[in-house]
Amino acid sequence: MQLSKNWLNEHLSGNLDDINLSQILTTAGLEVEDVQDLSALSDLVVVGEIVEIEKHPDADRLKVCKVNVGKSSSLQIVCGAPNARLGIKVPCAKVGAKLSDFEIKKAKLRGVESFGMLCSSKEIGLSQESDGLLELNISLKAGEKIKDSLGLNDTIYTLSLTPNRADCLSIIGVAREVAALTSFSLVKKDEPKFAETYPLGQTVTVLDQSACPRYCSRQIKGVDNKVQTPDWLTRKIERGGIKSINPVVDITNFVLLELGQPLHAFDQKKISGGIEVRPSVKNEKLILLDDQEITLKGGELVIADDKHPLALAGIMGGLASSISSETNELFLESAYFDAVSIAGRARSFSLNTDSSHRFERGVDYENSLYALDRATQLIIEICGGQASEAIDLSYDLPDRKAITLRPKKVSSIMGINIAVDEIEVVLNKLSLKFKKQNDSFIVTPPSFRFDLKIEEDLIEEVIRIYGYDNIPALTPVAPIKMLEQISHKKNKIDIKRFIANLGYNEIISYSFISRETEEGFHSNEDIIELKNPIASQMNVMRSRIWGSHIEALTQNINRGQTQVRLFEVASTYKKSEKGFAEHEMLSGLVYGKKYPEQWGDEGLEVNFYDLKGDIESFSGSTLTFKAAKNKTPSSLHPGQAAEILVNNKGIGWLGQLHPAWQQKYEIPGKVYLFELKVSELIKLPDTNFHMPVKYQSVRRDISIIVDKATSVGSIVNAVYEARFDCLIEFYAFDVYEGSGIENDKKSIAFLILMQDTYKTLEDKEVNNTVDQVLSLLKDKFNVQLR
Repeated sequence: MQLSKNWLNEHLSGNLDDINLSQILTTAGLEVEDVQDLSALSDLVVVGEIVEIEKHPDADRLKVCKVNVGKSSSLQIVCGAPNARLGIKVPCAKVGAKLSDFEIKKAKLRGVESFGMLCSSKEIGLSQESDGLLELNISLKAGEKIKDSLGLNDTIYTLSLTPNRADCLSIIGVAREVAALTSFSLVKKDEPKFAETYPLGQTVTVLDQSACPRYCSRQIKGVDNKVQTPDWLTRKIERGGIKSINPVVDITNFVLLELGQPLHAFDQKKISGGIEVRPSVKNEKLILLDDQEITLKGGELVIADDKHPLALAGIMGGLASSISSETNELFLESAYFDAVSIAGRARSFSLNTDSSHRFERGVDYENSLYALDRATQLIIEICGGQASEAIDLSYDLPDRKAITLRPKKVSSIMGINIAVDEIEVVLNKLSLKFKKQNDSFIVTPPSFRFDLKIEEDLIEEVIRIYGYDNIPALTPVAPIKMLEQISHKKNKIDIKRFIANLGYNEIISYSFISRETEEGFHSNEDIIELKNPIASQMNVMRSRIWGSHIEALTQNINRGQTQVRLFEVASTYKKSEKGFAEHEMLSGLVYGKKYPEQWGDEGLEVNFYDLKGDIESFSGSTLTFKAAKNKTPSSLHPGQAAEILVNNKGIGWLGQLHPAWQQKYEIPGKVYLFELKVSELIKLPDTNFHMPVKYQSVRRDISIIVDKATSVGSIVNAVYEARFDCLIEFYAFDVYEGSGIENDKKSIAFLILMQDTYKTLEDKEVNNTVDQVLSLLKDKFNVQLR
């Protein structure tokens, strides 16, 4: 939002020169991004009149001008502006004048001397862009200082507003804020006065009343759009960042800047039949005012006549019904369009207009008719004409629900006690209607404050107007107490730290992946699709993190990495009966060499058991692993995968990447993946530490023959579940199949480690434990001692 300080001051009772306007606005939340003091323009920039002009002898694009600057002799100035011509008056910077970035000096351009520079509006700081010399009113006196002739005793402020403060996208909106923040008051303006001389002859029908809850309009006949726009009006809109076009358009832009209400003027003679405010039909075409032809997708709100769309509602008018210097009959529109209906429409056509910027944030719907009358009065005063009666079509306008504001809640959040009377003063300053009820205020937000919806919004307003600087900085008082730390409980940081100590690198990836990866690699058919993805290949939410890790792996391999260990703690997302379910998972992969390259290593690759050992180590060996071929994730090798369980409850998976996916992703070696639910990992007890036993342990080895289908894990689990006295460890250390063993059998060698806490074990006790183990295995698995 760009505004003139002088224009703002017209709406306030005090003098803005008496306050630090930038600081007041910024501390109140309306950040002042830039301040441009126009009065700082050099006195050597004067009104110049081109009295002679001829082509440069050695340059096609340059002209040699004789410029009258109010002296007895004219200045010779070389100029390349396309609109330089005889008789016009333009700003002339004489030698010694200091402009924003440089100083004017005597120079030679292609051999011709130049004693100054003819300036554009950009070069004297009146606009950001320009396409030629700034042409001044021909009545100005040559040699007069530009800052006097153009009234440059002014300052332009550029505000960086947050999207919720649409009420400040106008002069009157900023004036309301300044009045609330200072002792100034708003200057009450007279109601627009003009005669309504005939009934409106244009029929208007609003078909989409939810998108257009209010539509005001009138006709104005006998308009002369060839007159010169008054300097005061041109000056104000240009300092508001809008270029002057013609009187009628300039007036609608003036009202836009003053009141924040976008208006649009149609050439009445270019309208065929009645006007409809309706959704567009797919593939309808519209040529906009900027000559861009757009094809409507269907559903966009348009203003149309009986033949075709005339305007893209709330965004930009069409060229076919546009105002020109020949226009003498207007149809003037002032409407309230629903913000949700306008939001995103402009960007979908690569547009960003002053109207769409305001409508998609919220416009004061109670101001529509007043803005129409204000523009009508100015058009009649400047361009002449007769106004018709206005029509005001209103439907379901937004309901401004009352909000309860509790002074105790205000004091609680501010951290200081604030009197009820002070809160009442703030509410009055902000023009918020309220009534007192018991110990609370019942506040009804005004129509121009769409950002006030809940109690916290009002509390923020009270704090803002009260002044952040008025809240004392108090040293907090709190008892210093050591927090209890329970050593056997884990948290997410502990898990991350432990797995990082195993050599894994943490990565952070997007929660969005491609539909192809989610449907194929993750085998998820219940897709959670994003309505507004940040990229076409990131258009769905992931149900597993493996797809993101494979992408990270391929990037590492392409950069020459031969040893990759990655992990991530992040959320996954799935559809559920109640809507959506989010689970935090620990997920990761290992790939490549087991150890860094060295002369004493033969280059062993990581395998399934390396990954299994890592998971067991950071989980305190409290997990069990079970093959589950029927429900193994399709991204894992069915013969090299296991479900991870706690008390027979599945909490995750680990396994080798399926060869088909390895081939698809062109990964040269085997990849192993894992995932576990963080919520279940945190519940796992930490490793229990025991006092060392001084009595020596006793080892016995047994070798048994068992069916090939019997897993080692099931045998080990059965032995541990039996809880034999003195048995402290039982595991397999060798598996044999081949000569001397039947085809459907295998030989497994187990270590049995025994120890007693209070004495040395005797042979009888050792043999008894071994016999108990063998008896269990014979009964449960039909084994034979080899």
